[in-house]
Amino acid sequence: MRVLVTAPDLEETGGVATYYAVLREHLGADVDFCLVGTRTGRETALGKAVRLLRDYGRFYRAAQSKRYDLIHLNPSLGPNALLRDGLSLLLAKSLGHRVLVFLHGWDPACEAAIRRRFLPLFRWVYFRADAFVVLASQFRSALQEFGCHKPIYLETMVVPDEIFSYAAGRPAPVPRDRLNILFLSRLEKAKGIYEAIAAWRILKKKYPTLVLTVAGDGSERESAQRYVQSQNLKDIVFPGWVRAQTKLETFANADLYLFPSYHEGMPNSVLEAMACGLPVVTRAVGGVRDFFEDGKMGFLTESRAPEVFASLVERLILDPGLRQAMAGYNRSFAQQNFTASAVARRLTEMHRRTIAGTQQP
Repeated sequence: MRVLVTAPDLEETGGVATYYAVLREHLGADVDFCLVGTRTGRETALGKAVRLLRDYGRFYRAAQSKRYDLIHLNPSLGPNALLRDGLSLLLAKSLGHRVLVFLHGWDPACEAAIRRRFLPLFRWVYFRADAFVVLASQFRSALQEFGCHKPIYLETMVVPDEIFSYAAGRPAPVPRDRLNILFLSRLEKAKGIYEAIAAWRILKKKYPTLVLTVAGDGSERESAQRYVQSQNLKDIVFPGWVRAQTKLETFANADLYLFPSYHEGMPNSVLEAMACGLPVVTRAVGGVRDFFEDGKMGFLTESRAPEVFASLVERLILDPGLRQAMAGYNRSFAQQNFTASAVARRLTEMHRRTIAGTQQP
């Protein structure tokens, strides 16, 4: 069973690159990767056009070689990714391949535009795929409402096995007065960076030793830092983008994870925080809604109001026993459901079923 997977450079940042960087060694030698997307930094319009042509050329040469039983595409439900991978899907089907489409991100504005104006085009292109994978049951329902009758599998993001090893080797957390709230993500407005700062600011008035760590990089990093400086806010730390051992240490030095994102497919950072034994306060976005147990893993809300997040975080500040119980439960749940080996086994079974043309169980 030979599979060709399209993906960004696995050394780059971003959810899809991280996903396959973690999974690659667990998928086996019969899975090859075809790189697509930007390689480094920003692109000029000409640079993007040249890179796209090279991407399609590389993809076509691999697909027409007939070495593969399945082509696995990885768009997000967003206009640029849908256009790029829609052309790849048409190429793959013209060459007689079976195709699995894994929709990682899901932009509500793009979904609304498809429903309003582009549904016939979306059906004509994407319903040629033989199966789909999504990260949330609400996304599966949307595809079914679009008219999809192909198999649609639900899957999760993935946590590197070394996180579990690192967390298992750590001593039990010692209660301390100086609590550290962690926000770790790409620093964009839609990730809730300013809501996280506002919630921390509310809490800081009552708990003067409270620390906020804002880890990550993105278009809002400099703006967020300027805002913090202009407001003379103390005890907010910006370590930048963290990875590998530094990322593990960043989780280890936190007491709880705060993530007020506006919308998601499934936020990998929430899974990683759980694996590291952190209670989580987040919104009911994407796939989080399918597995998150409110009050047992942390707290879940539909709101984007900083006051709501502050009140939920305060419940954890005031109850060290509850934080400890959530920590143990989250570690156990993550180890049972989000390990790279477990996700790779499930994905391999989806590949097998799609090649065989069988329906999901």
